[in-house]
Amino acid sequence: MSTLRVLVVAAALVAVLSAALALASRAPASLRLATPPPGAVDPSHGAHFTPREIARNGRFQMPGYLGFLFTAVVEVVVLVLLARGPVRRLVDAISSLPGGWPLQVVVAAGAIVVVVTLATLPLAYVTGYARLKAWGLSTQDIGGWLSDQGRSLAVGVIVAAIAALAFYGVVRWQPRWWWLWGWVVLSALTVVLTYLYPVAIAPLFNRFTPLHDERLVHRIDAVAQRAGVHLDRVLVADASRRTTAENAYVAGLGGTKELVLYDTLLHDEKPDGVVFVAAHEIGHDVSNHVLKGLGLAVGGMLVAFAILAVLARAGSLWSWAGAAGVGDPRSLPVLLLFALVVNLLSLPIADTVSRHFEATADRIAVTLTDDPRAGIRVFRRFALHDLADLRPPGVAVTVLFTHPPITRRIQALVAYERGHAERAAPLHSGSDRR
Repeated sequence: MSTLRVLVVAAALVAVLSAALALASRAPASLRLATPPPGAVDPSHGAHFTPREIARNGRFQMPGYLGFLFTAVVEVVVLVLLARGPVRRLVDAISSLPGGWPLQVVVAAGAIVVVVTLATLPLAYVTGYARLKAWGLSTQDIGGWLSDQGRSLAVGVIVAAIAALAFYGVVRWQPRWWWLWGWVVLSALTVVLTYLYPVAIAPLFNRFTPLHDERLVHRIDAVAQRAGVHLDRVLVADASRRTTAENAYVAGLGGTKELVLYDTLLHDEKPDGVVFVAAHEIGHDVSNHVLKGLGLAVGGMLVAFAILAVLARAGSLWSWAGAAGVGDPRSLPVLLLFALVVNLLSLPIADTVSRHFEATADRIAVTLTDDPRAGIRVFRRFALHDLADLRPPGVAVTVLFTHPPITRRIQALVAYERGHAERAAPLHSGSDRR
């Protein structure tokens, strides 16, 4: 298939899907700009939300689900189209240049990442910028958003080039056991990227400063000590330059591990709520969720490489893309298509494990703080301000939710509070009798 024909087909598909997504994202200003009534985050409401709140949040989230589906379709189609000629012609065109196969791999990997990113950019604009801007969740202008996309693209090109060089280098080094050694090398790269993310990648998008509220630092340190966790420092990300959403996270390994709070969380939430959120992130550290997540990724990668080793024997698969075999740089779009399909199929498993991790961190947080009402208030704020889906479709939860639905998280805290009250009741009764 000619490059021009590929561009025409891809552009037509993207235009149709982007228009459909933009149409699905439309909502009246009365719905988009509505604000929660006074007292809406009161913990006494528990997991109860009004029909209007449920409908509003669902209206916001639905285009996000469609955006995920449409993006996956575009990525699959574009990779198939690239495999049917353009990448083969690109590799052939540079095959006579100095640099040999490493140059071919780097150029092909970079070109594929750029093409796929540009193809999905209109969909990303609709769901990741225009929709968030219309609903009041984005504080960026279009220039800032495009700058973020450019930096993400640069990171993607570099990572793809390094991974592709490692893979094809291993295939040439170990032509028989390439799949096993490829698993070892790419697993090591995954660990290195996890280690470097807080110090090499995250600073490209945000500025991080130590938390200066000494009283709050002391309270968070006390929770960490209770959990047996040492915190070198708590960092604050300038997330408000990009979003009004509130969040926190733990990232990195060993010496690069960091607890990060969004400045939006500090600005809008009460101190006991911030402490609860920090306790949740400390719960991840207590349970070694970063390491366990890495272990899951490495194990899944081994299965994927084993399947790829079987597929590598199917000569028709590679000749379909104009490649001589799995070690030919012309096979790169097929390899990326395989990785994409494996990733999509493994999402239910990965997200199930992630939801379990998050529920565990919630339990640890409420145990460490013994303040379920703070947690309920925080989750109600997240639900109403960040527009979490309050009645998500089951398939969306299975495939897309890395956290339990917000109503389930609130229900768990309500149950903890009720159980705590029931355990305390006999003690109070006994005291009254005395």
